Amino acid sequence: MMSSPRAKPVRRRKLRLAELKSHESLLAKDLKSDPRFRAEWKKSAFARAVALKILQYRAAKRLTQDQLAAKLGIRQSAVARLELGEVTPSFATLVNIAERLNMELLIDIKPSRRRSKLVNDAAERSGVKITTAEGGRVLVAAAT
Repeated sequence: MMSSPRAKPVRRRKLRLAELKSHESLLAKDLKSDPRFRAEWKKSAFARAVALKILQYRAAKRLTQDQLAAKLGIRQSAVARLELGEVTPSFATLVNIAERLNMELLIDIKPSRRRSKLVNDAAERSGVKITTAEGGRVLVAAAT
């Protein structure tokens, strides 16, 4: 048997943190260049906003997904899907979240160029805001 010659080790240059692209810049590029991605991103906006509020609640209460699932009366996998923004929660799911977590949920949907009349400053500051495809706005705010 012939022995194979040793390959020279490849010398890799260390990557600097400043050279990495930010999540925001990668997202902006995909939103600009990929119409299918842009359509899916807008379609899932509400689910992502609710996901962020669920994650914030769980982190503030220092709960695991299993513990949160027990409080909500659902499976851990359902909590994981909610937190990933994979599913748009139904009205019944939102009611369940509000009641079982003793959480006030505010969902404000308004058309473009219209000032909110029903939303207070606290909700505006703490809520997750999403722009709709038509230029309107969806606000998801929560308080415990």
